[in-house]
Amino acid sequence: MIAAGAASTIDLATGRFVSLLQRNTGDLVAGLHLIGSMADGDFRPGMSDLDFVAVLSRPPTDDDVEALVLVHRSYRTDPTLPRLDGIWLTEAELHAGPEAIADGPTSQQGDFVIAARGNRNPVTWHALADAVTVIGELDREALWHDRDRLVSWVRDNAATYWRRWLARASGFSPAMLGRAAPMWGVLGISRLAYTTATGAIASKSAVGEWALTTFDPKWRTIIEEALAYRLGQPSQYTNPLARRRDALAFVEMAIGQVVG
Repeated sequence: MIAAGAASTIDLATGRFVSLLQRNTGDLVAGLHLIGSMADGDFRPGMSDLDFVAVLSRPPTDDDVEALVLVHRSYRTDPTLPRLDGIWLTEAELHAGPEAIADGPTSQQGDFVIAARGNRNPVTWHALADAVTVIGELDREALWHDRDRLVSWVRDNAATYWRRWLARASGFSPAMLGRAAPMWGVLGISRLAYTTATGAIASKSAVGEWALTTFDPKWRTIIEEALAYRLGQPSQYTNPLARRRDALAFVEMAIGQVVG
């Protein structure tokens, strides 16, 4: 269940986003569906983004693109709101599924990008089954769904993105001496391990709890540390170098398990 403070942030962010869309884009947006932490009950103010899939009534024109850029710029004038992170696609593209569509309009780290891959991947389509619909309707029965491809994509993601992440984090990375980057690594790769094992997707907090009972007990401290940071609780580590070491070792181990 989402805490009252988080629910208030979600309401403010969603209300602001929808208001800007209605004011600036006319009939362009036929559907807006929230996924990620806002839909799975794991939203954390200051950490979580506003993850969404927006369904367009038509391929966007130059004027439509300008309107979406304005929406993003206006939304960002309030720095207390979570960043926009989503994809914009037509209904035909939604039904075609992630494997059949090209790059397109994307919200990345709060910015609007005319053409990018973004989250056009099997995880997003599977997450839509539990989406919170804000504008329009969503025929969940008609959504693209392929469990085998989901697991295959997750393995590929571990072998590419996560191995690159591990290489960067293992080098000169001041962020790894803080708590946020280790949390991102430990819970992020745990989500992939969970999907590989179950064929399902889950929130960072849920897979952290799963990881505590799945991986060798020697990883318990670093997993609990990642969960503690996400919950706003004190660190269990007095030495940031030890936390960095344990986080990197855990990510390396989990990548090996996911890739197989």
